Amino acid sequence: MAHPKHLESGWDMHQAGSAEPAVLPRGEVVDAEVVCHHPFGLGLHLPAHGAYAHVNVPEISATVVRGPGDFPPIGSAVRARSFGPSGEGRHLTMSLREV
Repeated sequence: MAHPKHLESGWDMHQAGSAEPAVLPRGEVVDAEVVCHHPFGLGLHLPAHGAYAHVNVPEISATVVRGPGDFPPIGSAVRARSFGPSGEGRHLTMSLREV
């Protein structure tokens, strides 16, 4: 597999065109790695798919999440469920809740 883009200096998965959108069926559960934190959520790398996805704050945990201090640490392994793309050509959105 190619070198993951998130390991490149200055790369930002949230910039338009930075990564090909992943296509996973809604409900599919995959292994992922947390690669970034933002006030609006976190970014995931899906190693088996060579792709990236986003988790909005309400989908990080079944408990109250107050901000990045409550997020899983960058580099941690998680399991995530696909919600499908957030729009045409957009990031795949996922949930860590009840996976």
